[in-house]
Amino acid sequence: MARFKVLVAGGSVSAREFIRRGLEKSYPSLGIEEANDGEEARAKLEGGGFDLILCDGEMPDEKGHELLRWVRSRPALKDIPFLLLAERDERDEVARALHAGVNGLMVKPLTLEALLQKMATVDDRFDRRRSVRFDQGGEAALHFGTETARGDLVDLSTGGVLVLLARPNPLPGILEKVLVDVRLGNGLHLSGLKGFVIRIQAAEAFQSSEQIKFAVKFQENDEEQVGELKHLVRSLSEAS
Repeated sequence: MARFKVLVAGGSVSAREFIRRGLEKSYPSLGIEEANDGEEARAKLEGGGFDLILCDGEMPDEKGHELLRWVRSRPALKDIPFLLLAERDERDEVARALHAGVNGLMVKPLTLEALLQKMATVDDRFDRRRSVRFDQGGEAALHFGTETARGDLVDLSTGGVLVLLARPNPLPGILEKVLVDVRLGNGLHLSGLKGFVIRIQAAEAFQSSEQIKFAVKFQENDEEQVGELKHLVRSLSEAS
């Protein structure tokens, strides 16, 4: 993805480190800065250049919704997507954040999968489709738990895959981890790509639709698999 800058504000040092490591692993080109409290966050934000704010509901000097209100009051900052991380019982903080115009809420304890999913919903540059994708006929299989769902390959990129499955299949759930096998129409194939489901949607706008599209984001694959995936995608690029 293009250079993108995120501010991680508040929370414990270990929590910010967990977020940083997870984001750096998922988005190697991402620029990440940290702020221990609201004062430091404001100073960094006034320096400009941020595309997303991840803020804990509790900071040493103020609440997360207070920083959000300040962000929304600044013409140069008011449109930056703002995600708030709150404790499950922080109902007042959540209500104030919703009133102030928060873009997304996450409940502790935080998982990396949930964070990536939420980030994709507020800015599509975090969607797996940020990668150049290629419409491509072929077959795909999603392995999850002890089940396997087989269907049609819709498109493929180095970031993920879109697969069309039929309802009679056992189907994975949102954020469920899967192993993906793909076989392209040109005969090239690759098996065992690690990923997780980031989006599920009906193929047609009818309640009775039997075809379901599953978008999977790839992650944590070994160097050999990544090299083979790039080879597959490069073969599509050269053919297009």
